[in-house]
Amino acid sequence: MTQLSTITGEFNNPDREAAFQADRLPESRRHARMLFLLSAILNALFLFSDWRFAGTPHFWVAVPARIAVVLWSLACLSLCRRMVHFRAVERICFSWQFVTAVGVAFLVSSRSDIAIFVLVMLPLIFYLVVPTSFRGNVGGGLGCAALLLAGYLVPAPFAPTAPGMVMAVLILHCGMWIAIARTNRLQRQEWTASQMAQTARAALAANGETLERMFMSVPIPLLVTRPDGTVVRFNDAAARTFGGDGDISRVHVLGEGSAAQASLRDRIANGQAIDNAECRIVAKGGAVHDVLLASRPLVIRGEDCILSSIVDITARKEAERHLAHLAMTDALTGLANRSHFMATLAQASAATGRSGGQMAVVLIDVDEFKRINDSAGHDAGDALLCAVAERLRDSVRPGDLVARMGGDEFAVLLTRLRTACDLDVILSRMTGQLHRPLNHGTRDIDCRVSMGVALFPEHAGDIADLMKHADIALYEAKNGGRGRACIFEPGLLERWQREARMLERARDALVHAPPAPWYQPKVDLASGRVIGFEALLRCVRPDGSIIMPGEIAAAFEHSELGRVITERMLAQVLADCRRWQDQGIEFGHVAINVPGVELHDSSFPDRLLNALDATGVAPRHIELEVTESVFLGRNAEVVERSLHRLSAAGISIALDDFGTGYASLSHLKQFPIDIIKIDQRFVRDLETDPDDAAIVRTVLNLAYSLGIRTVAEGVENLRQLDYLRAGGCHFGQGFHFGAAAPASEVRAMLELRRPMGAVGPA
Repeated sequence: MTQLSTITGEFNNPDREAAFQADRLPESRRHARMLFLLSAILNALFLFSDWRFAGTPHFWVAVPARIAVVLWSLACLSLCRRMVHFRAVERICFSWQFVTAVGVAFLVSSRSDIAIFVLVMLPLIFYLVVPTSFRGNVGGGLGCAALLLAGYLVPAPFAPTAPGMVMAVLILHCGMWIAIARTNRLQRQEWTASQMAQTARAALAANGETLERMFMSVPIPLLVTRPDGTVVRFNDAAARTFGGDGDISRVHVLGEGSAAQASLRDRIANGQAIDNAECRIVAKGGAVHDVLLASRPLVIRGEDCILSSIVDITARKEAERHLAHLAMTDALTGLANRSHFMATLAQASAATGRSGGQMAVVLIDVDEFKRINDSAGHDAGDALLCAVAERLRDSVRPGDLVARMGGDEFAVLLTRLRTACDLDVILSRMTGQLHRPLNHGTRDIDCRVSMGVALFPEHAGDIADLMKHADIALYEAKNGGRGRACIFEPGLLERWQREARMLERARDALVHAPPAPWYQPKVDLASGRVIGFEALLRCVRPDGSIIMPGEIAAAFEHSELGRVITERMLAQVLADCRRWQDQGIEFGHVAINVPGVELHDSSFPDRLLNALDATGVAPRHIELEVTESVFLGRNAEVVERSLHRLSAAGISIALDDFGTGYASLSHLKQFPIDIIKIDQRFVRDLETDPDDAAIVRTVLNLAYSLGIRTVAEGVENLRQLDYLRAGGCHFGQGFHFGAAAPASEVRAMLELRRPMGAVGPA
């Protein structure tokens, strides 16, 4: 806040006071000129009145004094052109005051009535009229009063009223000091207020200009509209976007109906604050833009208006739609992806549940896709996936959804199914389309798929179970020979759950009851001598209970568990063989079951032979037992190469469970089979079941004709033994000869020698 002196009423700050005086300089110069001019005129008029003193001594005092005042007033008037700053005004005015006060002091020596009036009036003029500072006004007034009092009182005789006049003059001057200080204060306060007002007006003008430039240069369209939507003002960005006649009332909300559109317009018209409302607005040329709209009410020149900012998000919305499309679409095939499929499935299940209809999920897996990828290259694999996608599109009806779930797995959502015939027709069309060979470059790629089908709500009441049941059906289709479609049924779920429990049990056993080989003797039926062993898996729990192979049967063909179990069994078998060799025990050979998951791996022969070489066990001590199922499927050529490689290295190959699977006689010729094992199911009842006896006799005759040795499993009594020996069976194993036992008991089993007639349980 500006500080004013309490005594003088002037600014305490010299610079501030100088600025005030400089601002008032034109007015001060004008007042000084007028003061000097009036002084010359009035004193010239008073000069005529001074002729009344003619003939008196005072005449020669009054007339020269009056003439001096007139002439000095004219001289000061001529000096006004030199008043270029306030100090010059003060100096000239002070010189005028001094000369005038001296001249009038001579005039009032007459002690006339008019002299008393002048004694009071002239100091007042010096206080109130002369345009100087406080010191000039007060100094001039006091000096003038002193001179006038001296001029009035000095002539003899001394007036008896002199003390009273002095007191009166002092009282007058005290009042004038207060009046001058108050006047100065008011003048400066008025000037300060005026300066502040000017500064505010200048700032407002500058701000207004700045705001106008900002309004016009903001890159975001800004519109000032009336409540009815007509545009009052708009900036350059709005002009570029909407044209000169842009209308904010032409908006509609994204994805919402007319009620919401009207609601937004009403909210804008009612002056409600709007923040980042997504809408579409009509731009120049009728183009529609996605925008973020924000609006605020304001008053312009007394009129209610609305200021709206519009951020164009058209590119962002396009990018979002593109990203959403990418997020819901498979990049390779252009089909829906898993996320899209599951979202649509959820919607379709809800709609089907309300309408009471039926729909189906078909899961499709390309058979042997990895082999095709590895043999023909990834470009061929991609071409096959694209062909499957295109064929699926051609097979389904409009409205059905085809998706790629990942890898070589596809899914089809079939809605609006009326009868089972509808499903059969579509599945038949899909199978016909998908099983056509694909021509890629110079080669034809065989295309076969397996399909699993589950119906909603017949097979499942929610989408999680529906997908699980379709997956179980697909698993059954692949296990049943591939290249076919399988529809879910409750028995499949029970089997799947049973296998799932087996897999869980196997995983637990690998941690808490590691697999170990127990050895069951194989006996030469002609001599009764133990010629080798079969390594049977046993998992001994910490409490002593044993997990048998049948309890974890599903794990043997599992891609991960089957390999782990086989590797552990082989490692322990080879370690036992090495130890027996070092101990000089003639154990013959050890037969070990090898699952298909290992034989389908082309690296298995090298891994096995390297392990034999590392442990120093001769290949003739190892016999591999394989089941007939490994000969089936598209990896049969891998199995054939692996078995020939191992056979050439000296490892015997035994065909296990012969007669129970899908093997044909051609497999006995195609693969290097050294031994046929007759399944115990035929041996168990051969005494009472003529069919089993006939089968055993046929197998023995076939093996004899082909020069293949035979092993009968499950021999439990002498009658079975006699029948097998009479039929020409070479070897036997079973409880009649001895149960499987840990490696520590092998020496005892080998030392057992009995005549053939005395062969019995060990």
